Amino acid sequence: MKEKEKSKKKTILKIAISVIVVLFALALVGYSFILSKLNMLDRTPEDSFDSINSSETAEAEIVQEDDYDNQEMLDVTEDLDERDAILATGEIFSDSDVFNILLIGTDERTEEFSTNARGDACMLLSINKSTGIIHLISFERGMGVPILEGQYEGQYDWLTHTFRYGGAELMMKEIRECFKVDVTHYIRVNFNTFIEGIDAIGGVDISLTQAEVDYILYRAEVEGNGIQQVTVGLNHMNGATALSYARCRKIDSDWNRISRQRTVIQAAVDQVKDLNVLELNSMLDTVLPLVQTNLTNEEILSLAMIVPLFWGNDFEQATIPLEGTYGSMKGMGGRSLFSVDFDTNAKALQEMLYGAAE
Repeated sequence: MKEKEKSKKKTILKIAISVIVVLFALALVGYSFILSKLNMLDRTPEDSFDSINSSETAEAEIVQEDDYDNQEMLDVTEDLDERDAILATGEIFSDSDVFNILLIGTDERTEEFSTNARGDACMLLSINKSTGIIHLISFERGMGVPILEGQYEGQYDWLTHTFRYGGAELMMKEIRECFKVDVTHYIRVNFNTFIEGIDAIGGVDISLTQAEVDYILYRAEVEGNGIQQVTVGLNHMNGATALSYARCRKIDSDWNRISRQRTVIQAAVDQVKDLNVLELNSMLDTVLPLVQTNLTNEEILSLAMIVPLFWGNDFEQATIPLEGTYGSMKGMGGRSLFSVDFDTNAKALQEMLYGAAE
């Protein structure tokens, strides 16, 4: 009888060990699969921007590229009071529960990233790991920021140009110092990534006004490039059409363009929620090689562990600078800039991300 009990216990032990081994093997396979995906990300160290910062033609090239933007800024700032920027005071604010990532959209239309690019879109994705709240904060690209390093250090220029002067590292430094919030991680995409990504998730649903419809149809006639025919109301857009929508500012303002960018991001997140495993796998294979970041695999996996906390929540959105906190000024090359009260906006941003100050 005792021999039978011993034999039974040994059998149970063998089964238990076998189950543990199988589960461990599956975990290893799953972990290896996830790592294989994350290793598709472009983590190539940024090319040196020294040659651009020291080039005698860099500033002239910027002026030539931005003739239209400069005229637009002249128009939108002519009724604003001229004033000096007010720099932010205090220390850079951080919280272990709040993870900030700077989202940068550069203006190349190619798969390759370039140092000869502007940070056309600049947003802060702030994830509160304790509450599950996600903030998506846009920074107006035409606001004048002090160049913090390089040949033009101390001069003021558009935020979008700081990428040209020093890449993602300089843009993050500008946000840190101007708004006193901790951000050392970034994700960079460009026009090509945007189009490919939207197509990879099967498109996005966005509602259009008549003015937006007219603009997109005009772009479709002028550019083609896969832009769809659209109508007033809800439209299911492909990547080219969504990009046209996200870049639309001529019918109203750059402030509205910024809001449209966030609308597309929210629509894309909503679309991803409905993808099955095979569709998700295909999307990752398409998009990840087209994304540049300095996030490590460990940091991404750590964030992935808390996805259930915020999955399904909409972003809490805002645009910086806040209304009434900016005027106008002249910067490099005589360009018109939004002159910002950084101190007021820094305090407001800190309250959004970290809660009211004690």
